[in-house]
Amino acid sequence: MRKKQINYPAKRYSTMRIKVWCILALSLLSTSLIATSINATPAYAASITLNPTSGTVGTRVIVTGDGFTGRLATIKWDGKVAAERIPLSEKGRLEYTLSIPQAAKGSYTIEVTDDSHWSGSSASATFKILPKIEVFPRVARPTSEIVIMGTGFPAGETGITVTWDGATLKGTPASANLKGTWSISLAVPLTTKGNHYIGASGSITSAAEIGQIDFIVGPAARIEPLTGPVGTEIKAEGFGFRTGEDGITIAFDGEIIMCNIVGSGDGSWKATAQIPPSTRGIHTITVYGSSFTPIGTVPDVQFEVTPGLKLEPNSGNQGNKVTATGTGFDKNEIIAMTFGATNLDVSPAADDKGSFVATFVVPPFKGKNHTVTAVGKNGNSAKATFTANKPPPGTPQLKSPQPDVVIKIYDSVGDVFVATLKYAAGLFTRTRNQQGSYSQAPKIIFIWTQPAHAEDAQYSLQVASESDFATPAMTKNNLQTPRYIVSQQDSLPPGTYYWRTRAIDSIGNESPWSEAWKFEVILMPSEVLILSIAIPALFTMLILAPIVIG
Repeated sequence: MRKKQINYPAKRYSTMRIKVWCILALSLLSTSLIATSINATPAYAASITLNPTSGTVGTRVIVTGDGFTGRLATIKWDGKVAAERIPLSEKGRLEYTLSIPQAAKGSYTIEVTDDSHWSGSSASATFKILPKIEVFPRVARPTSEIVIMGTGFPAGETGITVTWDGATLKGTPASANLKGTWSISLAVPLTTKGNHYIGASGSITSAAEIGQIDFIVGPAARIEPLTGPVGTEIKAEGFGFRTGEDGITIAFDGEIIMCNIVGSGDGSWKATAQIPPSTRGIHTITVYGSSFTPIGTVPDVQFEVTPGLKLEPNSGNQGNKVTATGTGFDKNEIIAMTFGATNLDVSPAADDKGSFVATFVVPPFKGKNHTVTAVGKNGNSAKATFTANKPPPGTPQLKSPQPDVVIKIYDSVGDVFVATLKYAAGLFTRTRNQQGSYSQAPKIIFIWTQPAHAEDAQYSLQVASESDFATPAMTKNNLQTPRYIVSQQDSLPPGTYYWRTRAIDSIGNESPWSEAWKFEVILMPSEVLILSIAIPALFTMLILAPIVIG
């Protein structure tokens, strides 16, 4: 069967062809756009810029970024997170100020990523750290301590020194740690006031890389001591004044105590002054110069006044009149005074400046040095020493025993007989001498004269077997009278001896030793010895004769 041929109108066929071509065109356009979109993606990758790209530790760097697709960004410094959760704009832009952390000299990477985790949303840039120094504080006075700190130096750099106005300061060189940091503490040099310049350099880093720090020196004064009684001499030193500045003045509570001081070429000066009469407590010392250094420029110094006491004269004897001057007490304070343990019959009152004057008579005393004390009703007190000033005793003159005299322990046969009976009865008093033998003490009375100025003196007596008295055989001290009787407790066995004496008064003044006289101690004369042997023998013979004859 033959197919039936259908004939379409020409107009309708033309319209269908147009539609087909349109569909094909749209399909091709869509494919082209997709391909274009895929191929164009790298053109929109993120990027960042740094401003500045180099600087020192602590520099604030503006990080600007573009082309990010996420919402929050993270900044890393040399691989470590430095800041995070930084908002991004709707257009993928970033702006953040980053403070450069502690690190040694060199180049470091700053990287920015976002939370889209798309590889195209990551960008980095390089920042170069340079060395610098800082001074704390930037304004100080001579001798004040300052700290110079360096950062951004090469890791481990050694031999780092500090310069002052171009001259290297003495001291131990510093070394940088692994993060390029170091510090040195030093005292501001004694120099003129005004602007000065501090620099540094090391074994690697040159002074030109760092530059200089402007440092301001202000005037200062040092006072020593900072406490003491009225009349204390203070030593004042000034530093940091203008070169050759004149009219420098020192005031105590506003009262000028030294003026017309002239500074030297380096702005320093020295002066001395005395603390004027004033009450006990803290007072203000002010230092100022001419118009270049007006009052208030130099910090005030605090001085503490303490009570003081002076005696005029400060030495003498009983009955002398002494004037006591007290200072540094409270205004109108009533004062009581003592001489050693003796109350003095005076009770002065301090004036408006805490000073008083009192006169007293030296009471009886013993000893050389005596403390005079002034005590105020408010508890303030001061002491001074009064020294007894009496002539020392003269040298005693020896009287007995006479030179070269011989002293016998047993002077007669009767002495020997009595001593023998006592010994037999166990009543004989024995004393051991240095040789370990036994003997009865010799009958000796040492007598000497009382010298001049020895009315209240005591005496010392020495007896020795050698004329140099290196090892005395007998020493007696604190003898109240110029004589001494040898007792049974004294050890002077037979031998040759020397004796001497001296006087010591109530305040410890000593006279010279007297001359030494020699004497000899013997057991008994030879005739007594013979008789002491012969008589007992004869007596024995008389008793035994009748028996023998009978």
